[in-house]
This record gives sequence, C-alpha cells and structure tokens, in this order.
Amino acid sequence: MSASILRRTVAAAVVLGLLSLTSARPLLAASGPTLPGRVLAENGVDSRPGVVVALVDSAAEKIYRSEPTDARGAFRVEAPAAGSYALVVEAPEGAFLAADHLTLAPGLNRPVSLALKPGRQGTTPPAGASTPAPKPGLPSWAKWVIAGGIVVGGAIIIDAVTKNDKEGSPTN
Repeated sequence: MSASILRRTVAAAVVLGLLSLTSARPLLAASGPTLPGRVLAENGVDSRPGVVVALVDSAAEKIYRSEPTDARGAFRVEAPAAGSYALVVEAPEGAFLAADHLTLAPGLNRPVSLALKPGRQGTTPPAGASTPAPKPGLPSWAKWVIAGGIVVGGAIIIDAVTKNDKEGSPTN
C-alpha cells in the first residue's frame, strides 16, 4: 500500500473517531424514565385535551410536568431518574391525585390511562417546589454545528495531507 493511501486512511479514521466520540455521548447516555398515557373524562371514554400531568418528587421537592394533553388526551412526562413519584393531573377544575407512590423504571414505562373523577373536598395534591431549572450545556443545534465543523475541518486536513503528498511525489 502506498504512503498516500495509508495517510488518507489514517486521517479519515482519526476524523471519524473524533466525530463518533463527540456525537455518541448523548446517544449512549442513560435517559431517565418516561411515562406515557392518556387522560380521560369522568365517564372513562371521552378524552381530556389541554390538561397537564405532573410527576412530583417530594423527596427532592421537584415537579416534572408534561405538555398539555393533545386532542386524544395523550401525554408524556419525563423524569431525570427512576424512583417513586406522586402522579398529579392539573385540570382547570383543580388538581387530581392519580397515584401517591408510582414507581418508574429507567426508559419507557407502561402507558397509563387516567379518568378524572372528583374526589373528596379538602384533599390536596402533594406539595412540590417550582419547575426544575433547564439543564446547563449547549442546545442541540449548537452541538450539530460543532460536529459539522469537525467534519469539514477533517475533510480540509485530509485534502491538505493528500495534496502535499501528491506535490512531493515525482510523476511518471
């Protein structure tokens, strides 16, 4: 194998290795538990759009909320760690405690179906602190821009290495 091909192969391997190290970390990181499900009206049939489902971690005094439910009443709540949570549905007519000790495992958990039924007056959901602060770090778009810069920079380096090798070699 000629030196030019060897250099080109080594440079490409280095660029691919650096790219995989910088982009694989978020993909390989263990994600917290996710709880999907649906919220239904008191009759257990009609969906409830526009309500928020929350996981309350009373030990850490944190609340993790879903986006408002869609037209089908579907929701998805993500928590940072596996553990025991209170499950609360926040609707215009009040908060509904759906479960006091819901245990979540890492990854995606079984979907739940919640029917909002009025309970006893005077019961309140578990108290929690404010919504957790956003995670520090770069946004996803910035990571992709950096990865693209690494790829383009690697291509420039490969081109420079192979171009210098061609200029230094005698032609036949």
